[in-house]
Amino acid sequence: MDVPPLRYIVSDILPVGLHLLAGSPKIGKSWLALWLCNQVAIGEKVWEFDTAKCTTLYLSLEDTMDRLHLRLSTITENGSEDSWVATSVDAGTLVEQLEMFIKAHADIGLIVIDTFARVRESSDSTYLNDYEEMRRFKELADKHRLALLLVHHLRKASDSDPLNMVSGSTGLIGAVDGIYILEKDKRLERTAKLHITGRDTPDMLLKLDFDREDNVWNFLGFESGEVQPLDEKLLSAIGKILENGTYSGTATELIAAMQIIGGGIEIQPNHLTRLLRDKSLTLQKSGIEFAAKRTNSARMLTLSRI
Repeated sequence: MDVPPLRYIVSDILPVGLHLLAGSPKIGKSWLALWLCNQVAIGEKVWEFDTAKCTTLYLSLEDTMDRLHLRLSTITENGSEDSWVATSVDAGTLVEQLEMFIKAHADIGLIVIDTFARVRESSDSTYLNDYEEMRRFKELADKHRLALLLVHHLRKASDSDPLNMVSGSTGLIGAVDGIYILEKDKRLERTAKLHITGRDTPDMLLKLDFDREDNVWNFLGFESGEVQPLDEKLLSAIGKILENGTYSGTATELIAAMQIIGGGIEIQPNHLTRLLRDKSLTLQKSGIEFAAKRTNSARMLTLSRI
């Protein structure tokens, strides 16, 4: 099988799939979701992370269009025609509506539903029902290789494990590919923590600060976890290899070739393969396309100029 590399909408922290953004009411989830959509639509970074410029759809189901327009105007002066918004949907036919929108906008990469509670078909929060509720969105995201982010609430009771604070059964958590929990120690504080965990993202904890003038969350740094950068020496060596055309070979062969050209490249083959996969969006920003394919004897890597 020729399996395409994992697609990231936001490098390192938001791959395609179904995701949950949870936080206490009025903590700033909607400001974050709206800003995220705008950054992706204009192709600008989300904090320290590259974005894959694409069409976005933000379903702001607890706002009026007047309020949404006001919020967007305070966030940015650089909007995009690729950023779409709506304030109402038919919950019973939502998936069909989204299918129609996706068909009309082939470049769509990110859909945000704010909030998930407004499109639920049942108030029964048992594990099986919660999992089934999520399944229809999970299938949609996987089918079209896009990121679908559901904005949700936390329980009032605190817990040492933030995942246990997500409102509803563990069926919600079990069904999604990634979870983002926005949490403050005190409501009136400007600073918050964003817990990130998922199937295709490393566990990390980001420190954020809310700018009350621009109404955006600014990145202060990592409280725990980190994102491994794509080393400039390694990137330079790959660029030199591609001067002779497309490269195809094993990770071991690629390391040997880079050591000859770049010198000082020390990395294990399996680590290199994972790094190139995880940094596919960063590579694209540098004009390099990466693909991996397993043959009967080995995993073959292909690098080419876009």
